[in-house]
Amino acid sequence: MKKLIIILSLGFVFILLLFVFLYQTAMSPLKSQIQKAEATVVDDGYIKTIDSSDYYFGKEHAIVFQGENKDHKKIIAWVQNKKVITRNASEGLTKKQIMNQVQKERNPKEIIKVKLGIENNIPLWEVEYIDHAGHYNYYYASFKNGQLLKRYSI
Repeated sequence: MKKLIIILSLGFVFILLLFVFLYQTAMSPLKSQIQKAEATVVDDGYIKTIDSSDYYFGKEHAIVFQGENKDHKKIIAWVQNKKVITRNASEGLTKKQIMNQVQKERNPKEIIKVKLGIENNIPLWEVEYIDHAGHYNYYYASFKNGQLLKRYSI
């Protein structure tokens, strides 16, 4: 009985280590892309200090950084294939404002996630929510003014 417990424990540890290795292997290209994009926005002077970064997986892919420029103004940078688009955070809606807009217009049961993205060189907000029928919905609005760009339900 003791041998069985030891064998099962070792098997569990082996499987756990295998999953950790697979996760690290799968995430390393993404981490590398984020590091390169971060070097681009900092070295080229778009952002002096980075507060957060996120990866956008939409119709197009982008890495989004939020931080401050050399003048200590809040800035957002969208990086796609070494192309950088920046906006002052004050030029667009905040996360709270877009959440309030979606709440008012769509009355979701639950907002799951809100993140910045970009498509066709248009900075946008992506809001993922669940409606009262239990369907997942995606709401895409312009970062600049909150204008609805598209939405769909799964």
